[in-house]
Amino acid sequence: MRVPFEWVKQYVDVEGSADEIGRRLTMGGLEVEGIEDSAIGPVLDVYVTPNRGDCLSMTGVAREIAALFGQSLKAPAPSPSTDGGEAASLTRVEIEDLRLCPRYAARLVRNVKVGPSPEWMQRRLEAAGMRPIGNVVDVTNYVMLEMGQPLHAFDLALLRERRIVVRRARPGERITTLDGAERELSPEMLVIADAERPVAVAGVMGGADSEVSDGTTELLLESAHFDALSVRRTKRALEGIKSESAYRFERVVDPNGVRRALDRACDLLAALGAGEIVDGVVDVYPHPIQERVVSLRVPRAAELLGMDVPSHVAADCLRALGFDVRTEPHGATDVLQVHVPTFRADVNIEEDLVEEVGRIYGYENIPETLPYGDTTPGGDSAEGIFQGQIRSVLTRCGLQEVVTHSLTAPSFFDSAADASGRVAIRNALSAEVSGLRHSLLPSLLDVAQSNAARGRNALGIFEIGRVWRMVDGEPDERIHAAALLVGAWAGSRGGAADFAQARGILERLCAELGLTDARLYPPASVANIVNALGATEAGPDETQLPSPQPNLHPGRCAILGVEDTLPDLGVAGELHPRLAVNLPFRDPILLFELSVEALRRAAEAEGPGYAPVSRFPAVLRDLAPRVASSLPYLEIERAVRGAEAASLEELRVADIFTGPPLPEGIKSITLSLTFRAVDHALSETEVNGALARIVRELEERCAATFAQA
Repeated sequence: MRVPFEWVKQYVDVEGSADEIGRRLTMGGLEVEGIEDSAIGPVLDVYVTPNRGDCLSMTGVAREIAALFGQSLKAPAPSPSTDGGEAASLTRVEIEDLRLCPRYAARLVRNVKVGPSPEWMQRRLEAAGMRPIGNVVDVTNYVMLEMGQPLHAFDLALLRERRIVVRRARPGERITTLDGAERELSPEMLVIADAERPVAVAGVMGGADSEVSDGTTELLLESAHFDALSVRRTKRALEGIKSESAYRFERVVDPNGVRRALDRACDLLAALGAGEIVDGVVDVYPHPIQERVVSLRVPRAAELLGMDVPSHVAADCLRALGFDVRTEPHGATDVLQVHVPTFRADVNIEEDLVEEVGRIYGYENIPETLPYGDTTPGGDSAEGIFQGQIRSVLTRCGLQEVVTHSLTAPSFFDSAADASGRVAIRNALSAEVSGLRHSLLPSLLDVAQSNAARGRNALGIFEIGRVWRMVDGEPDERIHAAALLVGAWAGSRGGAADFAQARGILERLCAELGLTDARLYPPASVANIVNALGATEAGPDETQLPSPQPNLHPGRCAILGVEDTLPDLGVAGELHPRLAVNLPFRDPILLFELSVEALRRAAEAEGPGYAPVSRFPAVLRDLAPRVASSLPYLEIERAVRGAEAASLEELRVADIFTGPPLPEGIKSITLSLTFRAVDHALSETEVNGALARIVRELEERCAATFAQA
């Protein structure tokens, strides 16, 4: 806001240059961004924050200067009008929506003489950034800049039935505003109408059909209070419309300053000889807005400010800003009962009052002190540490972390259940950010497509982030970790990504998190045709089988869980062919998504997996059981573990062989077994005994056979 120094000094006697006043205003919370020269002297360029609508006027800025310099404010004191009078017999005001317009006042002027305004007024308006138009319009603009209350002048003769109706717009109504644009109105908008049609958009801009012209002889001057949110929404809906009135109304204007500004405008019009003021005022204000009362505990102010402020000093600071303050003793301390004037809509709680005291008393008076008290070392939360562990493992596996937006559009990856559980955004800016993501996988697929469009078709990426889903009508927030592998990515050692690689990453992750009992389980409905290594060729109808995730290949997917309780820790698998066909990749896309909270609960339940390191040597043995091709690897592992060979330290798959000379439907799995004891070196007899128990379990539980040596 542009504040001419010569104009504002009319309301406060203060010594000092414009530079000094600008510095003090800035230190007091009303930032002066620059000082310019004009025909009437320096002009302060003041940045007014959205909560300080009271400072969008010369008297508002003068009040701040007076409080900071310990001076008194000399606000304009117009001749007070009387209710009713002749004006009430010549016009009528009706308010249909008191929530959007709590107050509307009107005064009349007859024998109007439209002409130029005096030079002193024109210079002040120009210095403040407004263009002089004529005496009537210039007076309304002058009072708005002086007192912060927007006014509007109607040609009374152009108002049907010479009355005002404040109402919502009717469907299909249109108005041509003062900027010459024809605008369509909606029922959400408040308008000023006469007996038949809208003549102004309330708080935003007047209509061209009732504007003051050289032929105007009678005026109706409007001064009103409009709901700030309504004005803001109307201004946004009527794209391209800007006005000084809307700029002030959307930041809240003093409802109890309506009539005072109207009287001030009438005084100026009379002084300029622009017309004869009709006696009386029509002021519709059925529910007057009262001042709020907020208590301020003086010790609380000292605690928040970091300095002692005597109660009488705090009271004086608030009185200088126009607050009515009464002191009430409260034990050994004082409590200030502060009546907040209606022009300070931003002051609602005790902390707001403390801020007012601090900025007027002077932040520079806060003493310099060293901090005191107990200090504690900083650190991440348990949840953050656990996520860091996951991030570290996935990074060491060769994956690159990505961060995607939590607001997404509906995705081709979404199932019917996903669509029904989607958390939608009410006022989304576009379809691309219309809802909260329910899964990280669609975002990872978007990243993969973006990379493919730039020629990078091999990718290994992961993300840890929040997802949302509607549960029982309420958004449920979770943290997930997900990954995508495709092509010969950095960790694939030359070959294209496959399910075995995804499985290996998950097994390493579980091992480092201490989830020694976690396993990848095939869906029950396909357990007889798919092993967890993905080594078995699936049948021709495998894409028709059920899956734990509808958008994963049902023959090449698995559920991560713990056998005893089978909590659903996550899913892994290959992207379903019906979806993969629409993506620019020749190689299969491997995905997995895990619940971080479920992983953490499982890790805490399992406890730390510590075991002393044996100083004795390990003994290695290989077994090559021949089993049915349809037998899942999980059954083989269960059989080996079920042999209860206490010295078995590690089991891993070394090789899988199918085809001649093996019979059709048979596969040979080479198992590498590591035996070791903690307290002694194993003998050949002990190892052979353990190996025999394992062979027996495989034969009994898996119908395994072994080649004769």
